[in-house]
Amino acid sequence: MKIVIDVGVIGLAQLFETARTGIYRVISSLSLELLAMDDLDLSYTALSSLQVNQLTDRYFAEHNLAAGAFPKNGFERRLIALAGCDHQAVQEGITAKILSKLYRLSLTGRIGTRADLFHSHYSALPCFRSGRSPVRMLTIYDIIPLIHPEYFADGFADEFRPIVESFSPVNDFVFTISECSKNDICSYFNMDPERVFVTTLAASQDLYAPVRDLERIAEVKEKFHIPAGRYFLTLATVEKRKNLAMSLQSFREILQEPGYDDLSFVLVGTRGWKVREIYEEIQNDPLLRDRVLFTGFVADEHLSALYSGAEAFLYPSLYEGFGLPPLEAMQCGLPVITSKTSSLPEVVGDAGILVDPLDKEEICQAMLSLLENRELRSRLVGKGLERAAQFSWRRCAQQTAAGYRKAWDGR
Repeated sequence: MKIVIDVGVIGLAQLFETARTGIYRVISSLSLELLAMDDLDLSYTALSSLQVNQLTDRYFAEHNLAAGAFPKNGFERRLIALAGCDHQAVQEGITAKILSKLYRLSLTGRIGTRADLFHSHYSALPCFRSGRSPVRMLTIYDIIPLIHPEYFADGFADEFRPIVESFSPVNDFVFTISECSKNDICSYFNMDPERVFVTTLAASQDLYAPVRDLERIAEVKEKFHIPAGRYFLTLATVEKRKNLAMSLQSFREILQEPGYDDLSFVLVGTRGWKVREIYEEIQNDPLLRDRVLFTGFVADEHLSALYSGAEAFLYPSLYEGFGLPPLEAMQCGLPVITSKTSSLPEVVGDAGILVDPLDKEEICQAMLSLLENRELRSRLVGKGLERAAQFSWRRCAQQTAAGYRKAWDGR
């Protein structure tokens, strides 16, 4: 069985730092594991622009996996030569767009005749017009934009819809990342559960581990201007779905208790949408103004130290398809407070404190418990490390390979 995977998000993330989101982490980590599996006849491609395709090739070449590229023919190589590739500047001219369209048409046509199974890790599935069409599989991480469009920027659901509408619930197969997302997909699309496969995610062991070096933690705190003392940590795009307004209200309640003059709230992540009120609230509140810190984007090499230096990870999200940040936090030895809704209990289990994301009193009590009860904190650190060890990209790749075989057998 010849398998071709579309991982163009990897190339896109080399061009735009803001594209290095959770989905990029998932695709880059999983694809490396899949390409390393000896029992899979698998190659990668990027059905995107010529520039993104070349940047994807460069990424895998840097990981000594250039041989895994779906081969290009002479016509496609000529298009690449005509386009060139500036790795820094975005190619947006009409010539680049025309060359990219010709490239996609050629590449899609050849994949349609050569692949037995095609798996898009994010982008809309292409239409294969040949008589011999491969089995098509699409990864849908979640369908939150469809069931809760109010959590997203205006028009986002309309941009998301063509991706999920590119697959046929009757003829194609789907990967997703939690039982919660699987249930949502099957219900929304009236889809047979046998056609949806769950592949649980992981936190990179190279990036996320406990940091015991206090000097290293101090250096990172200084780099991001985190005040001396204790801090709660959140890692998320600043958006409504992450329930940051409730996190801030709960933090404000804690600050009014005696003995917490050294406490800060640190948010790592880029600015999203529908959050102007949150920023204004902080600036207008003298109690929060000097205690809440937005770091913006933080490079991977600093994250473990930020996690390890915190008192607890606060993540009362309203809805998640999986929830990688709580898993990363547990893997760094940081106790987690998160929601008992959507997929988050699947990730955290009994290794964290699960709360009603709309109950401020419950969130405050969880925060106070971790600040005051060192025995509880220590116990959750140990359980979190054990829980995180149950997730790995090798396991995710094995689940994905099993999904390929089931889809092929059920075609």
